[in-house]
Amino acid sequence: MSVILFISLIDFVLSSLAWVYYSHAFSFMRSAPFIALYVLLMLNTVGSRVLPESLPLPLLKLSAWLSGYWIAFLYYSLLLMVVHGIVYAVLRIFSFKLPFMQFAAAGAIVLAIFVAWGSWRAFSPVVRTETVVTDKLSSDKQYKIVLVSDIHLGRELGYDYSKGLVELVNAQKPDLVLIAGDIMDERLQYIIEEDSLAPLKELQAPLGVYGAYGNHDYLDRPDELRALLAGNNISILTDESTVVDDKLKITGLHDYRVSTSIVPLQALSVDNDKYYSILIDHQPRRMDAAAEAGYDMYLAGHTHTGQMFPNRLVTQRMYKLDYGLARFGDLTAVVSNGYGFWGPPVRTELKPEIVVINLQGEINKKPSAQPKVFFVCF
Repeated sequence: MSVILFISLIDFVLSSLAWVYYSHAFSFMRSAPFIALYVLLMLNTVGSRVLPESLPLPLLKLSAWLSGYWIAFLYYSLLLMVVHGIVYAVLRIFSFKLPFMQFAAAGAIVLAIFVAWGSWRAFSPVVRTETVVTDKLSSDKQYKIVLVSDIHLGRELGYDYSKGLVELVNAQKPDLVLIAGDIMDERLQYIIEEDSLAPLKELQAPLGVYGAYGNHDYLDRPDELRALLAGNNISILTDESTVVDDKLKITGLHDYRVSTSIVPLQALSVDNDKYYSILIDHQPRRMDAAAEAGYDMYLAGHTHTGQMFPNRLVTQRMYKLDYGLARFGDLTAVVSNGYGFWGPPVRTELKPEIVVINLQGEINKKPSAQPKVFFVCF
């Protein structure tokens, strides 16, 4: 309830500020019909989160989409007002009067185009490719691993989105698929009603599909979600390990929000030296501990690189690695910005993605002995 009250307060304040700002530029916003529509959109942002699951799914989806776009509108309206204030203050120094209506109108147009562009990007996933070479595998061994994170199936993203993901993953012809959490968004019932997990059963990976839970996966009946995933050939590892192909050890951790402890990570590191050991951890917070425990690869998601510009300025300071590939000692960490989205169906930061990791073995090169030199006298 406290979360709902907080969202209500923020929604009311930002909606009020945005209306005051735009209504000075656009007279039609002061009309009774528009104010009524505006209030309905404002109320929907909170109401969307408390609507009963018994309502028709199309209605729930419509409410969720309107809420998402409304949040994006308010967010960028706030940034526009800040920019407007800064420009106004600077121009006042030079005794230049800024035309309020023209600036607000131009800003609103730019904002609308920017959000529309971000919405297109949210549904235009890319394939990122990384190559990792290790001497823990022989030179004749190589694996193609596809990393997927942050699918966020729920009210907004359902069966068709899941199907598109499967088609994109299968096109890469992976040996192994690993999912770094947040398969679900908020409520399991939406997934069940739309059968959104069914396409995931068609993922084609000879070595299997494994994953770990993210913070969203615990929001509603996590045990039931795990059973549903198992029925669709996806094995969830929660502080557990498994070995595939007698070469790769895969370990999945509980999400950091559920357990911040590194004890399971350390306990599960037994036999890390015998295998190429991969750790799946939804939030990229335990890379150093994983490196110390002898893991070879660390896979994470969660950050979305902030999802909407300029939020990556925040995620880059929150995490040692919020995106990309980096080394932590002998550990290779790969963080994805995710395939889905949370809240606004808008991505004005990096495009959504899946990550193809080409894991290649190499000969463990040892220094050769110095050649012997013979002197022959005639």
